[in-house]
Amino acid sequence: MGYWRLVLQRAVQGTARDTKLDTGAGAMMVLVGPVLASGVLWVLLGYALPDSSLWARLVVAAVPLLWLPIALVMRLAAVPPALHGEATRRIAELEKQIADLDREKAYKRAALTRFYSDAQPILDRSFEIAPTDLASFISEIEIWISSTATWIAKNMGEAALSRFTDRSEWRSAHFPAALNHDHDRAISLLNVYRTNLRALIESEAWS
Repeated sequence: MGYWRLVLQRAVQGTARDTKLDTGAGAMMVLVGPVLASGVLWVLLGYALPDSSLWARLVVAAVPLLWLPIALVMRLAAVPPALHGEATRRIAELEKQIADLDREKAYKRAALTRFYSDAQPILDRSFEIAPTDLASFISEIEIWISSTATWIAKNMGEAALSRFTDRSEWRSAHFPAALNHDHDRAISLLNVYRTNLRALIESEAWS
């Protein structure tokens, strides 16, 4: 019922526009004009064809009154194809939006996965560095955290950035092989940020 009600509504609105019924002056002309034309025809036929049958005169005189119903019928026939075309275009737009969204999700997930993988070599050599290389090792971790956070903020927003930088549950772990407290803290931080990054990758909420 909803569909056919919409068809009728569209047809009536289209007919009103076509016949100028949507304006006061137009409505007056549309409603009064055919009645006057029918009256004139009735009178003229009475003079021109006095011997014609009453039904013949009625049929001819009624012709001007039929153009409005005919216009409505034509609109009724045209509305369903128009609605179908609108629905088809809308479906195509939604499908494109879904495809774009899927591509965007895939792009973000691939980028996050790349950042996640980039941290692995740093972790792999955590306990193989010499004391003289500690400063550069910590700097490398800071650069990784900064570049990852910058990308997330730019492409995923502040909420995702807050999730990545969340350290509310962080507790500094003790690694016996660490060179000192700074080394120990750097490794712990890298593990925390990498864990947060994995949560972003695995969660649909941040895609």
